[in-house]
This record gives sequence, C-alpha cells and structure tokens, in this order.
Amino acid sequence: MKKILTAFCFTDIHNQQGMLDYPTTVRRSLIQATALAREEFGLSDIAIVGGDNVSDYLHWNKSCALPKKNFLDLKSKLHSVVSESAVGGRVLYVAGNNDMILGDIGTEENEPYNTTDFYDLMDSAFGELSESERLVLKSEQKPSERYLGAFHYIVNGIDFIGINIDPNTAFDSHEGYYSDETLLWVKNKLCEIDPDGKKCVFVIGHLSAIYYYNDGELKETMINGNKDLFYEVFKGHKNAFYLYGHVHGERCCYREYSSGAVLHINRDNMPLDNNLTESDSVGKEYEYSFVHMGGLRPFNGQYFENDGIEGFGGEGEKKYFPGTATPTLAQYLVFEVYPDRVVFHIRNTGTHELYHRDDKPKEYTVYLI
Repeated sequence: MKKILTAFCFTDIHNQQGMLDYPTTVRRSLIQATALAREEFGLSDIAIVGGDNVSDYLHWNKSCALPKKNFLDLKSKLHSVVSESAVGGRVLYVAGNNDMILGDIGTEENEPYNTTDFYDLMDSAFGELSESERLVLKSEQKPSERYLGAFHYIVNGIDFIGINIDPNTAFDSHEGYYSDETLLWVKNKLCEIDPDGKKCVFVIGHLSAIYYYNDGELKETMINGNKDLFYEVFKGHKNAFYLYGHVHGERCCYREYSSGAVLHINRDNMPLDNNLTESDSVGKEYEYSFVHMGGLRPFNGQYFENDGIEGFGGEGEKKYFPGTATPTLAQYLVFEVYPDRVVFHIRNTGTHELYHRDDKPKEYTVYLI
C-alpha cells in the first residue's frame, strides 16, 4: 500500500543557560537530528517539535529575565533548522512545562511576552485556523496575550491535534498541566473527527502520563491536573496515538527496538506490557496508544561532548555551562502512516556506544484496528 505521510518528531531540545545569551545558540543534537532524518527518509510531510523548545535558566528565580529579543532570535534559528526537514516548512509546535515559565512575567526593562508563541509560523505553513479548529486561552498573569489550549490541523488527510499546557499553571508548579477546558475540547474534537472510533489520529502534547524507564520501572509522570479526564479523552478511539516528550535522557532511551517507545493502553489506563522487544502489534488488544518522541538532551555529563558554552546564563559573570554541550546520547522519532498501519522508528543523533547515530533500532509496526 502506498505511504500517506512521513513525520519527524523532535522534543526536549532544552536550549538553556548560556545558550540563551544573545545571540542565542541552537542545541547541536537538533541540527544533527534534522539532517540525519532527512538523509534517511527524505523530506517529511510534517515535523513536530514537542515542547521544552526554549527551556530555562539554571535557576527558576532568574528564568523570567530573558529579554524578548533573545526569545525571538532563538525562535527564528530553531524554526530555520526544523523547517528545512519538512515539505513547505510545515512544523507543528506544542509548549513544554519549561517553555511556559521562561520570560513570561517580564521585568522593568522587558514587557511580558508569550514564550510559546510559534503560532505565526504555523499559520504561515498550515494556514490560519478557524475558530472551530482552535481553543484560545488567556493567562490571568498576562490577559493581553493569546495562548492556544489546543488546535487541529489536517495534513495529507491525517488529523493532528496539538495540546498545550494551561498558562495559568506555569507560575504554580514546575510541571504545569492540561486544563479541564482543554481536555474537554480535545475529547469533543476527537468525537467529531472520529465518530466511529476507527480513524488514525495523532494528538501531540508535551506531558507524559505513564512511562517505562529503560530499567523496567513503571513511572506515573502526570502528577498535576485532572489525569483521569486526560485518559478519558482517548477512550473509544482505538487508532488514536498520543505523542509526548517531557521524560528524556539516559533513563528514557531505546537501544535495539523502537517498540519500547510505543505503549498500548488497556481499559484500566495501564500499559499492556513494556513492549521492549516487539516487532509489531499483532495479537494485542488495547484502547489507544501512547508514543514517546524521544529526547534531544541527556542529564549526566558523561553523555556530552566537551564543547559547552561559556556565557552569563542569568548569572552576574561568565562561567562554563557543560549542559549546553552536544549530547552523545540523544534520540528522535520518525513515523510513517499507511492506510492499514503506522510504522515507528527511533533514531540516534550522537556517538555514544550502543546509541551511535549508525545504530538503528528495529522498526515497530502498529496495525490499525
């Protein structure tokens, strides 16, 4: 059967600390990922940037001091990198928990601005959304700014729903969460576009819900907000895929198989299994699926090259920031949609042993129910 669509997914870039000094610096693993994806798969029909795109300074109390010109500089550079990997520059952006905090309050020298505002770039690439295809939210902290709680695009006949963190939770916690209003909008939109529960639909958000670390530990990661309503959104849509980031780094990566990135969820909102060594979904009975998009920044210093940046990074004097270096262990997701199946590929960008860019985990095929 002829392929309908190819998508590239890049998440948790975490341009941070000295990388946010002006002029800003885009994380090297993103540049590598877009180039490698295009080299192997050609241009994508859509690229997805899954949150924590801008990220934060090292200290939360200094995160709100990033000048707007820095944000605009990084936004332009990041989009320039990713848009070259997609036909027509079609890049879908969702906001991460760290994005929601950075620069959002403003200082005496810098008026508040919306650090999640990639909307103009999406309008340009996909076309401006009608009111029925977007949910507009307002922040109590910044009532003049527009936030999208959720939005809906169609690319090559495939539905994509983006879902964003409630801006009013950004100042209350590190995590943030999806508001009830947003989740109900997504639930209603899914019922509208998939009344029979058989359509292939992708919902893209930053926050994870439940996840297996690569040591086998099952972790509940949606610790704020109405997680019961979150799970309820997907019920009745067996071919719905929720794509997420948020968890990343050396404990959240895949070696020989891409299957570990895909969790099939049962009626009790639990994974059927950890799905670590499977080639396809044959014989599995489930309600819907969660798919991890990987992560472009590890945590431990041993997983970085020695090319960190020296800068201010919110401090009073210059210092060396090793976390700004090029990751030797970083992963991204590619998926291909066919009339009867979706094929997922986890790929590496770095040079770390067993996670080298030449190491290609086996694909995982989900046959549509």
